[in-house]
Amino acid sequence: MEINEKREIISNFIDETLREIPNALNAYVSDDNGKFSKRREFNEITQYINNFLEGKKRKRFILLPGIRGVGKTTLLFQVYEYLLKEINVNPDQIIYISCDDLNDLCDCTIREFTEIFLEDYHDTTMRQLDKNIFLLIDETQYDKKWTTSSKVLFDRSKNIFILITGSSALTIEDNADIERRSVNKEILPLSFSHHLELKYKIQIKEKQDILTNFIITGEIKEIIERELELNNTLMNNSNYTNLDWKNYLYYGGFPVYFEEEDTKSICNDIVKMTRRVVKEDISNMKNISEDNKTNANRILRYLSMIDSADVSMNKISKYLNTAVGNVETILGLLEKTHLIYHLEPYGSPSLRTRKARKYYFTTSSIKYALSSKIGNNIKDKNKFEGLLIENMVASKLFKLTADYDDLTLFYDSNNNGNVDFIVKEEFGKIIPIEVGKNKKNTKQIENAIKHYKAEYGIIISDNRKKIEKKGNIIHIPIKIFALL
Repeated sequence: MEINEKREIISNFIDETLREIPNALNAYVSDDNGKFSKRREFNEITQYINNFLEGKKRKRFILLPGIRGVGKTTLLFQVYEYLLKEINVNPDQIIYISCDDLNDLCDCTIREFTEIFLEDYHDTTMRQLDKNIFLLIDETQYDKKWTTSSKVLFDRSKNIFILITGSSALTIEDNADIERRSVNKEILPLSFSHHLELKYKIQIKEKQDILTNFIITGEIKEIIERELELNNTLMNNSNYTNLDWKNYLYYGGFPVYFEEEDTKSICNDIVKMTRRVVKEDISNMKNISEDNKTNANRILRYLSMIDSADVSMNKISKYLNTAVGNVETILGLLEKTHLIYHLEPYGSPSLRTRKARKYYFTTSSIKYALSSKIGNNIKDKNKFEGLLIENMVASKLFKLTADYDDLTLFYDSNNNGNVDFIVKEEFGKIIPIEVGKNKKNTKQIENAIKHYKAEYGIIISDNRKKIEKKGNIIHIPIKIFALL
């Protein structure tokens, strides 16, 4: 393709985007039931924008990585609407780009696109730009040179605000230049409270500090007050039913499926999403063979069928007929896409090296969808639901400890009656946590409290109707924990 022809194609694409998106915006941010609720990240992003407009331009490059279906594109269009309708930014100063669409037209980088946009519509260059421009860039993984382009855009003009989404985080995490310049805000699958907030407009604001303080101190007064508040909120909302908890556990986490009533279709779509992550997202970040793409899909299916405690590199290696080192590489790539994550065993550094890791899915619905698609080999429904609950609790604790520098999450590797999780406060206490469906026996948590010389232990189960403390054991209902 000649340079002039390529430029004309890009210029026409920009013209179409500037002309059509403002007029069609309502279709992207609402449906027949009204405006889509906004993810909590929306307020953080708009605060960065407001600061930018006030002249505070250090944090003007925001990255929103996350797996497919969590609402990143809708979030971009909601930001577009905010710029256009709430703070009255001129339409020609806002440009939305889908790198997927752009890639279908021609080989064009974000930098080239922006240079043509500034030249054609603002008669300027990046260095000479004297007005604020907002670039909303979607599906950035389709531009293999996006990191270089973003660095140039950031360095050459303080008047360009860059908001980027991507389906995976590998390139972001591995690029020091981008890390240094950007704010990285991962868009995760929805928590249960966030699910209710977006789907039913039930205002349940997560108060993570309450959960963190409870885990660290074992004090239950504040968390009981929060429990009463949550129960009153749900009881006074006619949209919520008790069935929604199980629907969330099995099929939740992805706002894109809110209007889908066919649960089989939801499972099929989640499976397709995981395959697309393997086929496209990993390939866009790292060259891997077709055999290893197949291996990656098989590893995901394998993890979905087993108890998280059964993960063994040697077992997977034999299952796939490939080297252990190759299995470790594939698992590392899958973690970078945020489909899965791992926990290490609690203990000394040498023990953590010797013992196997435990792997969990980023949301329980991925585990269910993958296992149901190929025939779940765990025939006990209660046992399998218990595994989904364990996955949900692990994900919530993983996020909490990742956000709080003084806490680390492990699995319990003690062979003599271990519990599910150990939360370790840096230079401080150990908190054993047991999770289970119909969990009535307290022997495991009692053994863990004694073994680790812990002040108290926590049981998260559906065996209690409310939070209560019996001696040095604290019981929390599963649904309440999910809402905290």
